[in-house]
Amino acid sequence: MKQIAFLSEDRINLLEDTGAVRPLNCAVAEKYRAREKEIRLKNEWKQSGTGAMFTGAYSLDASALDIKLSITGLSPGIDERFVYAINFERGGGIYFKHPNPKELETPILASTDTHFFELDVNPSGRIAVSCAENYLERHIALLKTDDSYLREITEGDSFDCNPKWSLRDEDVLYYDSAGIAYNATGHFAGFGPRSIYRLHIKTGELYEVLENPKFDYCYPFEDAAGNLYFIRRPYEQSGGGKMAAWDYLTAPFKILRAIGGWLDLFTRRHTGESLKSSGANPAKANQKSPQQLYIDGNLLEADKTLKKNAAAGDKNPGYAPRDWELIMKTPEGEEKVLQKSVMSYCVTQDGIVYSNGKYIISGGQAIKVHLATKLVSYQIMLINESC
Repeated sequence: MKQIAFLSEDRINLLEDTGAVRPLNCAVAEKYRAREKEIRLKNEWKQSGTGAMFTGAYSLDASALDIKLSITGLSPGIDERFVYAINFERGGGIYFKHPNPKELETPILASTDTHFFELDVNPSGRIAVSCAENYLERHIALLKTDDSYLREITEGDSFDCNPKWSLRDEDVLYYDSAGIAYNATGHFAGFGPRSIYRLHIKTGELYEVLENPKFDYCYPFEDAAGNLYFIRRPYEQSGGGKMAAWDYLTAPFKILRAIGGWLDLFTRRHTGESLKSSGANPAKANQKSPQQLYIDGNLLEADKTLKKNAAAGDKNPGYAPRDWELIMKTPEGEEKVLQKSVMSYCVTQDGIVYSNGKYIISGGQAIKVHLATKLVSYQIMLINESC
C-alpha cells in the first residue's frame, strides 16, 4: 500500500491511500521531552517558593514547560525504514525510523554542537545533509548510514540547503544556496537570492545551474531522464543605502536590535514561535497569529493569500502564493511550469505529489488532511519509492 510521509508542525505524518492520517511518534523526541521535564521540575524550587527569594528568579509553571525540539529533515531510506533529522536546544541527530511504530528507532549520528536540517539518502546508503554550527551559515555534509563520520563538502559565507541526489548519476548532488551579505562594519546584512548548484562528489566539479537576482531557485531534483525539477519564488531584496550622521550615532542600538530580530526570525523559522514574550500579557504574546505563517523563512499572510488564490480560480486554494511555481527543465533547456502555489513536492512514478500549505495534492486530486493544527507541509516523500 502506498504511503506518503510529510512533515507538519514538527511531526512526521503518514498519509494512507484512503486519505487517513497517522501521526508517527518519535521515541527520541519523547525521551528528550521526558528528560528535560524531569530536570526542570527538579530545579523548580529555584524559580518558585522560598528558593526564588534567594535566586530572584521568576516562577515556573510546571504544567506549561516549553521544551524546544524540531524535526527538520525527512528522506526515504535504503529499505523499509526512512531517515529523519531532529534538533534540540543543544545539537541534534539523524535517525532511522520504521513506519511500524513497534519497530525501534536506530541512531545514525548524534551531536551536541551541530544542528541538522534537510537530508537525502541515495541507494548506496550515502546521506547528504544540510548542517549548521552557528545561526548564519549552513553547509552540506556527507555521511553513510553505517558510518557516523561527517564530512563537510561545501564552505564559505553561504546558506546551503535542500541537498538532493540525482537519479541519473549517483555521484551527482544538487542543492540550493544563498550568499550571506555583510555591511561595512562586518555585521550581518541579509541573504542573497537562492541559486541551484550541481556538485560531482568524486571529481569535485561544481556548477551553478540556475541563478537570477530576481528569483529564489530552491528544492532541486533530477530524475533518471535528466529532467530538473525546482521551485521558483520571487526574491525580496533587503534595503540598502548610505548611512547618515544620525545612523552612525544610533548604529550600536540598531545592531543590538538587528541581532535580536535575527535570532527571533531564526527561532520562528525553525520552531514557529517567537523569542519575544514581553508585554502586559506574555501568554497572549506567545500565541501564534492564525493569519501569519513562517514558511521556509518567509513571512506569509496566510489568510490573505488563501483568499487571493481562491479569487484567482484555484480549485483547492492554499497558503503558498501563486508565484511559488514548480518548474521542470528538460535536458534540452526547455522550462515548463507544472504547478503554482507549491510549498513542497515529491516526484513519484505516478506523477507529482505536492503541498500548497493547506492540502496535499496527488494526481490532481486534493487530499484534505485533518490535523489538530493547520497543515503546513515542509517536506513530502513517498515511502518505498525513490522520490
